[in-house]
This record gives sequence, structure tokens and C-alpha cells, in this order.
Amino acid sequence: MTKSRDRDGRGSHLRLVDSVPGSTPGQPPAGAGGTDLDTTPSVAVLDTLQETLLLDLAAAPPALHPVIAEASVARSAALLADQLWPAGQPDEIGEVERFFWADAARVLGERRDLDSFVLLTSLARTVGPAGRLPLQRAQLSRGRTQYGTPDWVSRIAGFRLTSAIVSEDVTGDGLSVVLDYDDDQHPHTVVVFVDNNQGAIAKDVFVGPPVDRVVEAYQRGGRVTVRTVRPAVAAGIILQALGETHDHDDPPVTEDFEFFSGLLVNRLTQLPERPIRPPVRPQLSGRQRDELVAEFLAASTDLPEDAADIARLWIDHAVDRTVGGPLRVSAVLVELFLSYWLPRKVLADSTYFAAVPVVVKAWLQFAGERTALDLDAIEEAVDAVDVWTPALEAAALADPIGSRAVFLDDTSDDLEDAYRTLAGLGSPPRPDLHGLDKSHAATLSVLAPHAWLLAGETLGTDYAAEAYEIADRLVRDAPDLLTKARLSTWPRAIVWLLAHRHRLVGPGEPLTPLALAAELASSPPTLRKTAKLLTDTLILPR
Repeated sequence: MTKSRDRDGRGSHLRLVDSVPGSTPGQPPAGAGGTDLDTTPSVAVLDTLQETLLLDLAAAPPALHPVIAEASVARSAALLADQLWPAGQPDEIGEVERFFWADAARVLGERRDLDSFVLLTSLARTVGPAGRLPLQRAQLSRGRTQYGTPDWVSRIAGFRLTSAIVSEDVTGDGLSVVLDYDDDQHPHTVVVFVDNNQGAIAKDVFVGPPVDRVVEAYQRGGRVTVRTVRPAVAAGIILQALGETHDHDDPPVTEDFEFFSGLLVNRLTQLPERPIRPPVRPQLSGRQRDELVAEFLAASTDLPEDAADIARLWIDHAVDRTVGGPLRVSAVLVELFLSYWLPRKVLADSTYFAAVPVVVKAWLQFAGERTALDLDAIEEAVDAVDVWTPALEAAALADPIGSRAVFLDDTSDDLEDAYRTLAGLGSPPRPDLHGLDKSHAATLSVLAPHAWLLAGETLGTDYAAEAYEIADRLVRDAPDLLTKARLSTWPRAIVWLLAHRHRLVGPGEPLTPLALAAELASSPPTLRKTAKLLTDTLILPR
């Protein structure tokens, strides 16, 4: 499947095997008779919609023009709904929407150029009930006298869903729902990719070739299972995934998702059957997770002493952050765990992080055997551990006293000796954990003392208390901010912030930015960016 690109660089949003982009340039819309100019608010909006439609058609193969016209107008109509009538009571919204589409039908009905007729036809067959009737009347009226209309215009939004299939990756990374639309001249599929590693969001929507070619491509690629489902079942899977996407503030969707999601929703609403909601995904209780850890330890040998903690962290990540369960063996899941989630969850030194790859590899072997996964899939995931281990090692905290690893849920007092090694520093205040949940309490118990120690060691004992106070405010006032960087970065950023606030960095000062960053085992851009998050969110002095 390929994506063509027009001369202006706009993507065609198509993924058709052996598709060749065509060129169908259009003319700007003309007023009635070419002389009278309408000045109603609808005109400027319609001119923009028509220009957008012409550009989208010009970037697409002629064989797919009916589909692209439907998608382009569906996207534009959805954007209009967000911009022109997003607020107010339901009756008020309906009145504004009805007025706009009635005026749009009048304006387009008075025009005589072919491009405006293509837009009118696309709108009449795509817009919802609030504007459908006046647009359809205008389209029928113009259709009686409109000459030179290409045959494909009559097929806009006229495709019939005939079947649906679901293709799932054996590693559980995601699944594709393929809707098959049968037509003598324009058979095609609409494919929706659901990303299990991102919480089962609908991440991609695109137009594909006929379903038999899609199935052939999946089978040729291997490592997938393909099954036929009822259209109502497929619709339920898609709608649930779209709901997950919309629950994200900034979902990582593709450009094609933005283009085709309107078409997808319009077609799903036209199904004769009511969508069937997928079964509720089972969740693992804390007790069940501990039992799974015990089974893993009993089945494995020569594991590090922190194996139980690391295995539990793997389970928590797989269950709480992804879809598919803790026994899913996936190279992508390994990447997310080692390079992203674990460094932001755990404050640990190199000794602790050195044990993580050993435990994860053992877990992958354990899970692969439990699920009877193919050996090549297991080997691929195990190899990914070696690929992403350097990213984990880069997050290790400096260990000035040689103590064992200190991680997020550690409640020991091993840092006490470290505080007393610095003359005059003493012990940090005991954080008040009242009102904090278990996770935030554990974070504060480690983060604030570490900021205290790092500031006292790097800048001097006079700055330890202020570093502790900032760390305390960070956890209490802006806990969501912690996900914006590794946990190990926050104490370093606090020290960086204090050094600049108290003018300890710069010409003639004891420290230079590069020397301070080196001492903190980080880079100036990372420290600068994270410190700015602190000042902007907590409204701290710069």
C-alpha cells in the first residue's frame, strides 16, 4: 500500500496498491451568471470548502474521486460543526446549523459551474439531517440542467458495505478493522487501525484496495490472524476505539485519520444494524498480579534480588497503560517499558537498572511459553531488550554513596547516611503525606529528599531546603507534570533552576551551564526545558 503525493506536496491520503496520482485541476467558484456576487456569510465558507475539495481531488487518483469527495466534505462539515455552532442549547445549535445549510443550498443552487455542483452533490449526500433536505432539493434542481457532469459524481457517498474482517497481530500490538465496500467501478475498503500500545485508540484510518487484496497482503506478511465478523461487530470495535481516541487530549493519530474519520463516522451511522459493543476487558486485581509474579519467580532461576519488583512493574504497565494483558510478548511493548515508562516511574541507580533487562528477558520467555507464542516472536521481543537497554541506563541516578538502588516504592532509610556525609546538611524534613494517595506519597518520599541531597551536594547546604520545598510543591500542586520528564530529571532540573535563580551560573560565577549540566549528569537543553515547566506551572520566580 502506498501514499501518493501531488506537486504541491499534499498527501493524497490513499494507500492503494499500484495507485497512480491523477490531476484534475478546478476553477475557482463563480457567482450566478459570472457577475452577481453574493455577500452572505455562507459564501466565504463555501468558497473555502470548494477550494479544499478541489485540492483534495487533484491529489487523488481519478478512480477514487467519489470516495475523496465524500471524505473531504465530511471532514469540512465536522470542522464547521466545531467552529460555527459549538456552544449554546441544543435548540439554538440546531437553528444556527439549519440556517447555515439552507443558505448554503441557496448559494450553491444559484451557481452554474461544474465545481460548485460537485460540492453541492457531496454536501447533499454527506451532511446530517439539519441540512440534508434543502441541500438535496438544490442538488436535484441543478441536476436537471447541469451538463457535462462526470459519471463518478453520481456515485459520491453511494457505496454499500458488504462485509468486514478483523486482522490482529499475534504480538497483540494492535488490530485492523477492514470494512469492505462493493461497487462495480469503485470497490474499496476503509481500514481502521487500533493501537493497543496506546490504550486501544483508533490511530489510523485510510482507504485500501478491495478486501481480497487486503486479506492476501495480510496473509503474505504473516504473524496475523484474520477473521470475518458481522458489520455490527466491526462497527462496535471501531466506535469504542474512536471513543478512546477522543478521550485523549492530544492523541497521536495520523494525518489520514484526520482526513477520513468524518467519512468513517458518516458511514457507520448509516448501518442498518445497531453496533455491537465489544465485551468489557477484564482487569487484574492487585492480588492477581502478585500471584502472577509468584508464578513467574517459581518458574524461573538465577534472577536478581529485585526480580519481584521489576516483574510487578512490568505487569502494572501492561495492564494499566496498554491493552492485551501482562502476558503479551511484544518488541514494541519492550520499547515502551524500557525507554519511556520505567524511567518516569522509577528513581534508581545503575545497579537496579542493570537487573531490569535480565528480569524482562526471563519474563518474556515465561509469558511466551504460557501463551504458546511462536519462537520467532519471542526472540524478536528478547532482542528488543538489548536494543533499548541503553535508554534505560541513561536514566540511572548518580550514586555518590554506593548504596543499593532507590526506586519509587522504596520506603527504606538508606539515604539517611548520605545526608550526614555532607557537613552541616543533616537530615531533610519528613514530608507530610497526609491527603496524598499511595503513589504520590511514594513519589514525594523519594523525590524531595533526593532534591535536598543533590542541591546540597552541588550548590551548597544553604540551597537544600529550597530544593526540598520545590519538590514538595511539584508533587502536591502539579503531579500530572511529573509525566512530562523522567522522575530522575526533576531533582536535577530543580538544582539547575536554583543555580540560575541565585545567579550561581554565568560569567565570573562559580559554575558555567556546561559544567553544571555535566555535574548533574544531564544536558543543558533537557535541564532548561524541564526547569521552564517548573516555573510556568508552579509560577516560580525565574
